[in-house]
Amino acid sequence: MQFNRVILLASILKLLAATAIILSVSGSVKAQESDGAMSGAVCENANIFGRIFDQVCWDCFLDDLSLFGIGNPPAGAVQDPGPVCTCTDALGVPEMGYPLSWWAPTKLNEVTTIPWCSPSLNGTRLQETFDGMGYQTTGYGSGGSIETDQASSAFYQYHYFSYPLMAMMEILALPSCTDGYQDFDMLYISEIDPTWNNDLLALILNPEAIIFGNPLAKAYCAADCVAVTAGEAIEETFPCAGCDGSLYPLTGHVNPQPDPVAASSLITQRVLASLHRKGLAHKTIGEQAMCEPEFFPTIPRSQYKFSMIYPIPEASSEGARDIVSEATSFNDVAGQAGDNQGVFQDCCHPMGMSTARWCTPVGGRMRPGKDKNFVYMIWNYRDCCVRTTGASGGEE
Repeated sequence: MQFNRVILLASILKLLAATAIILSVSGSVKAQESDGAMSGAVCENANIFGRIFDQVCWDCFLDDLSLFGIGNPPAGAVQDPGPVCTCTDALGVPEMGYPLSWWAPTKLNEVTTIPWCSPSLNGTRLQETFDGMGYQTTGYGSGGSIETDQASSAFYQYHYFSYPLMAMMEILALPSCTDGYQDFDMLYISEIDPTWNNDLLALILNPEAIIFGNPLAKAYCAADCVAVTAGEAIEETFPCAGCDGSLYPLTGHVNPQPDPVAASSLITQRVLASLHRKGLAHKTIGEQAMCEPEFFPTIPRSQYKFSMIYPIPEASSEGARDIVSEATSFNDVAGQAGDNQGVFQDCCHPMGMSTARWCTPVGGRMRPGKDKNFVYMIWNYRDCCVRTTGASGGEE
């Protein structure tokens, strides 16, 4: 009897060992298939420095330039500062200066469905494997090991860079108005951020997502889509992302995905909202920010504009046509792009503007096979009190 028990136990152990070997081999094969599929994805080179003159929207720099209160500042900016402004130094001593406001390219954000791929760094893969934070990305940018439908949902990673183009070219290099960055540098990477891959963890930093991430809020944001497409960024609608989709949750999951271009623009909005909540981006617009950028837990929408650098540079204002004044309904503005009518009046556009106006399928920003990597230049509006003493304006 005892001998039979030993034989039975040995048989069970053999069966368990065989099962473990089979599962191990199966998992290894699946991992190799996944890595093989992802390794076939091309990490493209955006060549951001090789085409600095023809892929940058230089017209945006002159847009809304204001000196001594003379100009056309956006909503949320200082409207009538007067000819003189005053700030205090570290010792509380008043310093006199003059007000100056302008748009400047300060940051780059690259959005990709290929983990660790950096088009801004000449198509470099930042890591040889595709694993990160305990998950594996397979298929069309989906998180985890479950495939997702390309047409309905996607998962995006991002890499956030400082790109103080004006300071690098020594244009308006004002010590009292600097954000502390003087060169191209990587500031943030989503692959190592656990809150970017998990909607529940993201609630720790933005619990208001429970309030705004619902159908009623989306109906409220429909009006924001029309307003921002008309060129007006409303500060009171900070929980909205215009026509790009839902701002919440502040993660890389986009479901449903309207189209890759709108999704990449939505991700860039979420990046800025997340960085403001973490205190890594600051408010530089408004009277309180003239002396030093201030902490602001939500995204100041009128402070930012986007211009695409890759795959199709958004760098020309020629051939623009206003479709908002011709629209008769919301669907005309936020609906399908169609017949190449929607080119934005300027080559940088407010966050959330309908792709029907700045990006069209015909001659637009998306090319077949080029829908996995996008690079956006982030334009930042800066209200500043320029002091002749060379005081620092603090970090943004």
